[in-house]
Amino acid sequence: MIDGARIGFDPALPWSVMIALGVIAALAFGVYVWRRGGAPWLRIGGFVLLFIGLMQPQWVRETREPADDVALVVVDQSESLALAGRREAARAAGDAMAERLSREQGLDVRVREARGGADGTLITSVIEDALSDVARDRIGGVVVVTDGQAADPPPEPNRLRELGPAHILIVGDPNRGDRRLELISAPTFGIVNEPMRITGRVIDATGNAPVQVTVSIDGQRVAQTEVRANREFGVNVQLPHRGRNMVIVEAAAGAQEITLSNNRAAFAANGVRDRLRVLLITGEPHAGARVWRNLLKSDPAVDVVHFSILRPPDKQDFTPLTELALIPFPTEELFERRLDEFDLIIFDRAPQRGILQAYYFSSIARRIEQGGALLITAGEAEAGLDGLYRTSLAGILPSQPTGQVISRPYRPAPTALGLRHPVVRGLPAPERWGRWTRQIDATANGGQTVLAGADGRPLLVLDRAGEGRVAQLWSDQPWLWARGYDGGGPHGELLRRLAHWLMQEPELEDERLTIDAGPRGLEIERSTLGAAPGAVEIIAPSGARSSAALGEAAPGLYRGEAPAAEQGLYEARSGNLRAYAAVGPLNPREAAALAANPEILRPFANATGGSVFMTGEDGRRLPEVRRIDRGANARGNDWIGIERNGAYVVRAAQATPLGPGWAWALLGITLLMLGWRRESI
Repeated sequence: MIDGARIGFDPALPWSVMIALGVIAALAFGVYVWRRGGAPWLRIGGFVLLFIGLMQPQWVRETREPADDVALVVVDQSESLALAGRREAARAAGDAMAERLSREQGLDVRVREARGGADGTLITSVIEDALSDVARDRIGGVVVVTDGQAADPPPEPNRLRELGPAHILIVGDPNRGDRRLELISAPTFGIVNEPMRITGRVIDATGNAPVQVTVSIDGQRVAQTEVRANREFGVNVQLPHRGRNMVIVEAAAGAQEITLSNNRAAFAANGVRDRLRVLLITGEPHAGARVWRNLLKSDPAVDVVHFSILRPPDKQDFTPLTELALIPFPTEELFERRLDEFDLIIFDRAPQRGILQAYYFSSIARRIEQGGALLITAGEAEAGLDGLYRTSLAGILPSQPTGQVISRPYRPAPTALGLRHPVVRGLPAPERWGRWTRQIDATANGGQTVLAGADGRPLLVLDRAGEGRVAQLWSDQPWLWARGYDGGGPHGELLRRLAHWLMQEPELEDERLTIDAGPRGLEIERSTLGAAPGAVEIIAPSGARSSAALGEAAPGLYRGEAPAAEQGLYEARSGNLRAYAAVGPLNPREAAALAANPEILRPFANATGGSVFMTGEDGRRLPEVRRIDRGANARGNDWIGIERNGAYVVRAAQATPLGPGWAWALLGITLLMLGWRRESI
């Protein structure tokens, strides 16, 4: 404790009244002087003594307790330091500076960490928040340990001078090179299999050297080109499928690299199809034709071309052609000139042989193997010699008819494989599905039998043919479910999934891996028709690897979770499958620039009288700490200064009046009377 004394005042009137009286007195004295009054000094002395009397001066003796000054140490622990391998060096440097400051008497040391976010590393806001409860006359200074990559340098540094000297300790070497990639234009959507242009720039301080740039989509390389560093480049790619496509652009490593994490940029592009075209051919009118037509017409992204064979060639009724209202079946137009325009071909109760030439079926098989899709729903004709299996399509079909037609009620049921397959998995209440009454008996030598019919015989068989897909439904009676016969069944969902699987929609792939950012971290989902998959490997944005175990959520469907402590692009691997997910922004600002930069915060340090000090890559070259008087020089070649403010807290006080107020007022009135007396002589 220390003793102190001062003169205090205890006004007899409120301060507002005192100020008003002072203003009136000043105006009156001004008029008095302007009119050349004869006793100005007596007048002003009288006013002063009157005011002293009203203020009631006191001699105040205080017992004071010295208040500690406050020094703040801010340690940058953002992602930019982690990616550059400097996070531990910054933490060690911050701990060392806090320990040196704590040795000083009368100094309260506070330590705060600055973290990165979507907007980058916020340094200034952390400082202001940490010192918001401290009186400005107690702040001794600020020490910031960082790589200099701050996102919020104060636009007006002078307004922070009251925080005391701010010393910026830079961890890292500004002259160490680093190549990075930035995207200029990254489309958020594109038409599947149509060119989409990406533009960007490779920034390299070492010069305009040639750089290899690679573009991959969902882990598959789709383009590679050579560009010049520090110049804008463009590359065209094609989105392979509908829905989310994770596009990753990577630049080859440079001669000097802090990290390769900023050599990569990513964005999600949503793939949309430019109108799917479906060719639906009904061999002869039947109740199920409308089911397929309604299903396909309900999707606005699907264009349906539908033909029904109403008059087969063997029908002879001698009606003149000029009197027929039927449109001739344009076989040459469909199967020679425009066959490649159709994504899916459906034969619903296949037309009899003789309507299509044999070589048309060869063209269809070739189209399927090049990436098209074929669906056959079998009628009774498929069991005989006129069936499609007797054509060139046999080479791509996974099952074949035995020649028998089963005409008794049976209940379609998922097979063991079907329970795991995305086309059938999860369909509601298969034990209550309605019965069908006809099935073409068949044997499956390949493919995937996902539905079984009478006596467990194949009912729905799926297969891949080259780059395309094939499905055979050995009955034409899904319409019974649509009519609610025997309780009905999920005809709409089953046929929709079947059509989408044929058109290779990614959400219906039987071998699939997805990863998404959820409220508790990363949510992983793995679909497979095989045995239970092992743990999924997770690669964080910094390159750190971990594994996540999966649990079975449904037959063939496994789910798991993994923590997501970093922001950026995560990669999941399971066998040959790759999946990507973004936590926070896809291209975080923290990863944009990783080189140590002393210039961003230098104006802040200069405005407060502080310094910028280079500590090296390991953060070990630290300055000494000196206590200085307020306003003195706070920096040297190997030292930094923290101000000594001399602030205190009053613990006790005793006031003694300096004479009664009426006595001061009486003296003032006496002087005013003497002045009036002099003026009247």
